[in-house]
Amino acid sequence: MKERLKITLSVKVGGVSHAIPGGNIRALELEMTSYGVLGSISFVVQDDQSYGGKYKDEVLADFQKPDLGEVEVSVLPSHWDTSLAKTVKPVATKGIILEKRVIEHTYTRGFDGAVVLFRTYSVRFADAARALWTQHFPCNLLVAKAFKDALEAYKGSAITATYSWDVITAQRPMIFFHLDPAYGASFYDLVIWFVRENNGVFSFDHANGKYSFADAKSAEGTAATLSRDEVASLMSDLPAVPRWQPRVLNSYAESPKTEVITNAQAATSITRDVLLRTPVAGEVDARTTLEKARPLLPKREIELHFRCMPTVLVAPGSLLDISSKGGFSDELIASSEPFRVYWLSFSASALKGGPEIDYGDTAADFETSLVARLEQKSDKAVRLPVVAEPRFPGYLEGKVVSEQWEDTDITYQVYQDENTSVDQYKVKIPLFDNQVITCPFDPHQGSGNFYIPAYRDARVLVEIYFDRANVARLLDWRPGARVPMDGQGEHLLLGVSDKSNTSILHDYEDKKPVLQIKRTNEKDTAMVRIEEGKLTIQVKENQG
Repeated sequence: MKERLKITLSVKVGGVSHAIPGGNIRALELEMTSYGVLGSISFVVQDDQSYGGKYKDEVLADFQKPDLGEVEVSVLPSHWDTSLAKTVKPVATKGIILEKRVIEHTYTRGFDGAVVLFRTYSVRFADAARALWTQHFPCNLLVAKAFKDALEAYKGSAITATYSWDVITAQRPMIFFHLDPAYGASFYDLVIWFVRENNGVFSFDHANGKYSFADAKSAEGTAATLSRDEVASLMSDLPAVPRWQPRVLNSYAESPKTEVITNAQAATSITRDVLLRTPVAGEVDARTTLEKARPLLPKREIELHFRCMPTVLVAPGSLLDISSKGGFSDELIASSEPFRVYWLSFSASALKGGPEIDYGDTAADFETSLVARLEQKSDKAVRLPVVAEPRFPGYLEGKVVSEQWEDTDITYQVYQDENTSVDQYKVKIPLFDNQVITCPFDPHQGSGNFYIPAYRDARVLVEIYFDRANVARLLDWRPGARVPMDGQGEHLLLGVSDKSNTSILHDYEDKKPVLQIKRTNEKDTAMVRIEEGKLTIQVKENQG
């Protein structure tokens, strides 16, 4: 479709904002979604002042600088009458520049040698989160914080967000992420993954360049009536219906449980299972509630191909009345509720060639294309990009915490969660400012016959997930436990210090086995020693 468009463009490069008139624009492509934008734009700038002309290229020097660049663009048909133009908002968006290109056009006719009279500039841009967070691969541990705190700490100054979602503002015992570039999951992937896993809504306000995290899609706004005359074709899309039966399974051996979630459209024996392993019944209930909240039966969607620029705002988030009011068939669109735009594709290519035509004007003629996809206003389906899932677990080194007895004693301590009554270790993580996390108080050294808990300051390997952790294994011998290799000794050292302990040592002397059991309490010692042809039982008080 051919349209005369008033395109306003601001390009900030090198810390300087340059206003580019609509007549200078040669091409524009936008893919706008409910969660962001990808776009590209080309424009020309004349530079003929040195050869008797009136234009000087003020963009070139700044364009070549590596500073963070920004783009703001809006589109509005310019042929509408003044009263209509005042009521309709332009399609507008903004983003961060990803790539820049410049082509110099040289002329020789009438000049001594080749001279540059104008340049074509091109930029590719994306919304700030996609532009910056996809390059962001942090590793961090937060204790007693909300995921909102992680976002505020890592989102960067170029991004503004609001939060109206209890899940993202609720404090968690811990939050951990390790985003290794080798595995592809960036901070952007982490955020989208979190929103999807918790059935939230992540949206981008294109006009203001701000993001929001919410528990539901916005119901605000009044639906504008769309005219059938402005639409070239309409497709009513009925998405695939999920045929699985959702189930939540808890494998905790003392109380295994399977929760079945109703799906009236499920096929026989087809399931989608979520597997848990937790002793806490409340965690199973919470996950079941979450899975029940996920919409299963998809609602109708609509795809519109326009024959002209519409006289109502069509942009992600805008509501449209697509009914007989605007001339649409009630037989195809049997819905009494408005539709919400969630995806928009727009392209414009200047009809007239050469930099002089329309140069400096606010508007120009373009060959354009406009396609939009819409959902019913009541549709709860979460619209998010496909991302690489963050990898868990990660592994950190920690030291076991105990507050029993004296600080120098090698004691252990069982902490009990005040909400769940589950027994736990506390482990401090030196890498992250000795923050203390909790891990299940489980046997981690083999058979359950041996009750030998991890002791104070024991160096342990922590297997750590997004919001939970386990002690995977010990990483070092306790002080005094290791024995010389020459005797091929094996040693069990129990107790709280070198002055209060019991030692069970089996080693070799002259390649003959020796077993020694020794109890120490300050100066008092008691020993049983069995060796070749000899049994020694000794009780004594050491001097000094």
